Amino acid sequence: MLFHATHRHSYQTCHAHDEARKAKIMQAVEASAEIGIKIHGIYVDPPGHVGYFVLEADTMEQVVQFFDPMLELGDADIHPVMSMQAALDALKQN
Repeated sequence: MLFHATHRHSYQTCHAHDEARKAKIMQAVEASAEIGIKIHGIYVDPPGHVGYFVLEADTMEQVVQFFDPMLELGDADIHPVMSMQAALDALKQN
């Protein structure tokens, strides 16, 4: 299952210039495979303090575990997503 997650943080909780906070992000990324997360992409808007994640996981619990080290750094908005073709194919089945 694919998930799109947007992680927003404030200037005050920005990890760009804080090694301890930066380590929390790296901890999540480095542990992703161990918990069954495949990262398709991570994109950032540094001045906007926003990160965009495209993740693949079997369960929402894995996604929650992935974001656990980052919880104190900001807010995550997570949505399951599918390709446009998969959505069209699903509509044809009805």
